[in-house]
Amino acid sequence: MTNDSVNVSRSIVIRGPMLAVAGAFVGGILAGRFAPLPVGFWWVLALAGLVTGVVSLFRKHLILLTTAALLLAVFSLGAVRMRLAYFSTPSDAIVTFTGPSQILARVRGRVASYPWILHKAVEFGYQPTPAVRFLLEAQSILTRQGWRKTSGLVRVTVDEPYQTPQPGLAVELIGKMGRYRPPRNPGQFDAAAAAQLSGTMVHFRVPCAQGLVPLDAKPGRWWQALQQRWRALLYQRLTDPGDTQSGRLVAALVLGERHPALAQLNRTMKRAGLAHFMSISGMHLGVLLGFIYLLCRVMCISPKKAAIIVLIALAAYLVVAQSRPPLLRSAVMATAVSAAVISGRKHSSLNALAVAAVGLLAFDPRGLLSPGFQLSFTIVVGIILLHKSMERLLFGSWLNRRGLMVFRDANRVRHWLRFSAANWGIAAVSMCVTAYLAAAPLVAYHFGLFSPYAIVLGLVVFPLVVATLVPGYLALALAWPMPNLSAALASLADGPALLITKLIDAAGTLPVLAVQLRPVSLGWVLLCYGTIVSVLPALNKAGRARRIIAGLAVVALIALSVWTQLPAGGSGDSARLHMLAVGAGQCVVLQTPAGQTYILDAGTRSGFDVYRQALEPFMRAMKLPDPAAAFVSHANTDHYSALPGMTRAGLLQRVYLCDYFDQPGRGGNEASIRMVKLLKRHGAKLVRLRAGDTTSLGPDTRVETLWPPAGRAGLSENDTSLVLRIICQGQSVLLTGDLAEEGQAELLKPGKREQLRSDILVLPHHGAWTPTLPEFVAAVKPGIILVSSNHQPQGPTTAGPKVREFYKNLSQRYRFYSTARDGWVALTFGKTGLDVQTMRQRR
Repeated sequence: MTNDSVNVSRSIVIRGPMLAVAGAFVGGILAGRFAPLPVGFWWVLALAGLVTGVVSLFRKHLILLTTAALLLAVFSLGAVRMRLAYFSTPSDAIVTFTGPSQILARVRGRVASYPWILHKAVEFGYQPTPAVRFLLEAQSILTRQGWRKTSGLVRVTVDEPYQTPQPGLAVELIGKMGRYRPPRNPGQFDAAAAAQLSGTMVHFRVPCAQGLVPLDAKPGRWWQALQQRWRALLYQRLTDPGDTQSGRLVAALVLGERHPALAQLNRTMKRAGLAHFMSISGMHLGVLLGFIYLLCRVMCISPKKAAIIVLIALAAYLVVAQSRPPLLRSAVMATAVSAAVISGRKHSSLNALAVAAVGLLAFDPRGLLSPGFQLSFTIVVGIILLHKSMERLLFGSWLNRRGLMVFRDANRVRHWLRFSAANWGIAAVSMCVTAYLAAAPLVAYHFGLFSPYAIVLGLVVFPLVVATLVPGYLALALAWPMPNLSAALASLADGPALLITKLIDAAGTLPVLAVQLRPVSLGWVLLCYGTIVSVLPALNKAGRARRIIAGLAVVALIALSVWTQLPAGGSGDSARLHMLAVGAGQCVVLQTPAGQTYILDAGTRSGFDVYRQALEPFMRAMKLPDPAAAFVSHANTDHYSALPGMTRAGLLQRVYLCDYFDQPGRGGNEASIRMVKLLKRHGAKLVRLRAGDTTSLGPDTRVETLWPPAGRAGLSENDTSLVLRIICQGQSVLLTGDLAEEGQAELLKPGKREQLRSDILVLPHHGAWTPTLPEFVAAVKPGIILVSSNHQPQGPTTAGPKVREFYKNLSQRYRFYSTARDGWVALTFGKTGLDVQTMRQRR
């Protein structure tokens, strides 16, 4: 072995001795999460590794055994920590008082977070009222035996936002409590898994402001009250000078306070690949501490004393800022660097990062599975390891030419521009590109997004963020001793913040700001990182063959990535009908044997964006192509509230409607008229369907329209529903919309009754009772019955025994499926016969 090789090996060991420890601990956490082994097994393994390591510690010839044994102990301790945090629950935890359904409860505890007002803007349909949301640290719960001690975090929602309790305030809550439920549809956000990762597994809904009762006037302990007053003062100092958005953006960048008023801005930044600017991380902390250290050095303060001042400033900042993993990780790294300066020793960024990872994961190992933690550490690791290679790749030729330049004393400005200023610009560009490459695979995996403008927009936004942070931090420091100067500095920070908001708003209008990706596998993510780590250094090395091989590897990765995004094809001989669980509404997706996709109603009145939160994630998860057309049964918004989002996304080129959809007084209403105008404005072709029409959906699939007839007067809004019979390879599905008694009676008349015969029936009006419903179901003679609703159909509470018997027989005489009970229901019909799959079967 040469001396150079020995020196390189020693350099790696010196730079990151904690990397092996961090790797073993992370591996143990993953093993504890996914390996079905009891905690006792990991305890025994940890003890065996520790004993072996201690026994062999002072025997130099057994150094490898000692290292392996101690790493095994660390690995096992990581598994133990994860098993206890993820799978174990204290006996007094509040989640143990909950069950599969919500219960009425009275809970006491202290507010553990700043409250925020939740606005759910729904363009069409039911408009939910604003609500206040906060976290509660539960302390006791009322049971039949009286008040019992309990623990754990609870996510509280108060439906009337008249009270905004401050952190530390003791309160009593009266309302409904329950656990988070798993997703109801494929691809939908898994609230139960997210709650388990965060440790907040219980939600509590207070129906009115009177259900939130303060128990004391003072919020918590004295230090909590002092911290709260300081945060409120600093928040007001930063937000007062600007308008609603820019002022709160300053507070978000400086303090980490994300106000709901920034929700739209945050969504646009996420789509543009700029969300990391909104989260206090290494960049923000680097600006703060770097500015303080530079100021100290300008004042001729020694490096050691300057590092001490930096640590004091860091501690003060952690008290007032929102403590999130990126900030804590950066704080640990900054502390390690400052400690190295104070002690006069060399510091290692990799070592500091490893210490930060072990510290944060030892406190909460569940954080390893969260996207924020993974992105934060991956980006920093990428910058540390690869930004120099990226710098050589992008600017190597120019840097080589610059090394041959000679400047005289009279050309100091040009020298500064060519060297100091250029170095700053080169470092910013190379770090920005490296961070983008490091984050892109994980962003695609967790969020299904690809942001093509992220690098350019990041370079534009970065100096504006710095221009906001510097006066913002100064305003914080001077808020108490010099309030007037602090207010002036806050006003100075508002200027660039306003430019950021305008820039982000303008970026939101860019074509293809973000590309929605279909799901990618974890193997694809690992392959991406392996390619980046191996190809980037190879491109900087001499040798044409190496560069050709690296280029081919990149081309192969791109080709594989494109292949993963191809839509799923049809089966060729059967159609598939998907009924999504959307609460009080109906959303049906049809995939024909040829692979084309059609929307057959898509809406809800349950108060959420059914397109963004249910239909779009489902289409991505199932790798379905964009819809060829949409059928809307009638003018109730719970059957089309998803269409505005689809229209603005450019997904709807053709929409089938009934004649009465936009006719006021004849089945239409103000919302349906606005919907038609929106469709026309975006160039969608409107096709009117009438009884007797047949629409071809391909060589083996057609849709027959059975109702309503043209020119029929006096129909109710529900009775204008399109009744569609979908036929594929001799099997059929009958979709009835919200057809009511009059429409059902008309279709039961001789000459029309025979047309109803179908293999599958979707119950009219979400299973609501009408006197004609039993006869209607009997005329269809289905083998399978589906219903989309937020509850099991059971008829009115005043119904007689015959009505109750009818609904009871639905599940006894037929194969009966409901979205309230089964979640998503997928029905395959056609040449291969009938087959049903549900979300409940998937779990």
